[in-house]
Amino acid sequence: MDTILNDTNDMVYHYMSLHHDSLVRLDSLIALFPYKDQRITVIRSNGQVIYDNAVSHVEKMENHLMRPEIIMATKKGSGSDIRISKTTGRRYYYHATHFNGYYVRSALPYDVTVMSLLSPDNLYFYFWVMLIFLVTAFLFYFSNRFNAQMIQTQAERDAAIRRKLTHQIAHELKTPLSSVIGYMETLYDNPDLPSEKQQFFIQRSYSQAQRLNQLLQDILLLNELNEAPQTIEKELICINPLIDQVLQDVSLKLEQKKMKVHVSFDAEVWIRANSMLIYSIFRNLLDNAIAYAGENVQVTIGLSGENATHYFFLFADNGIGVASEHLNYLFDRFYRVDKGRSRKTGGTGLGLSIVKNAVELHSGSISVKNRPEGGLEFHFSLHK
Repeated sequence: MDTILNDTNDMVYHYMSLHHDSLVRLDSLIALFPYKDQRITVIRSNGQVIYDNAVSHVEKMENHLMRPEIIMATKKGSGSDIRISKTTGRRYYYHATHFNGYYVRSALPYDVTVMSLLSPDNLYFYFWVMLIFLVTAFLFYFSNRFNAQMIQTQAERDAAIRRKLTHQIAHELKTPLSSVIGYMETLYDNPDLPSEKQQFFIQRSYSQAQRLNQLLQDILLLNELNEAPQTIEKELICINPLIDQVLQDVSLKLEQKKMKVHVSFDAEVWIRANSMLIYSIFRNLLDNAIAYAGENVQVTIGLSGENATHYFFLFADNGIGVASEHLNYLFDRFYRVDKGRSRKTGGTGLGLSIVKNAVELHSGSISVKNRPEGGLEFHFSLHK
């Protein structure tokens, strides 16, 4: 239930963002939702309700910050509650999600219809058993490979790290898997849905499947960097065209966020490296800035120096930065500064970890700090 309503909240917020926070066309989107009694509420951070498809304008002025699901969303990014609505007198299942400047809350009547929606189906029970078996085998395989380097440590610490990593991977896989199954189950249980609503669910399933695929690819890449670095081929490459390719690949995202990138190199920079991994370093750093630095941000990429063996690079932005207590953990796998928001950007939580491992595979090092004028500043080196 949380997955269904959370995806609804995410869709409403992104629809508002595409229309510059306008609520004028929101009714047309809600009309496509498959549940006729679904209630959608948009609340400002100060508690003022600015949209509710079930009540009048006068009733929208009540402060909602003390509602249980809103309090939980403030603390954890999302929250749920079951209670009787004061305006309609019906019992609802509420789920709220905290976005930048807004809370979006969706609700469905908690009645026999919802109970049947949540009831198990034998077909999906068997499907879940098979899926859990496959995922468990996958987790067991990669948790062992990820932790091969820890064999010589104490047995208790080794077991703790394995449990933590397995839990992290399982947690990251659960959300897209649950979403895809939820959408497919809706289509299976409602074969007579109008074509536009079927397309709605198919599109969301495809999006979640893409996210799952990207997550698995990132895990495989990290595993290769950690376990088989000797198999990665290197050749003499020029970094300048690789950065141009990165900028071309993310040009639409940069335009949407009104971001500008300034590349500062006095000459061509040649190193012996793996071109795919060098591309991944700059692509993940730029994706990270696009996702979290904010809008109207300036990004700077350039050389900060060199010596006989290494080039030293600078990647900086003038965005919102990161609280100092998070800086030491930014390169950890699956670490997220804002757990309630990060998954909504489509990231896997592995980007900066891949950057660190790719830099170290090229005999370099990387560090990050907040800039005095605002934003993040990455310094890293690559062997010539």
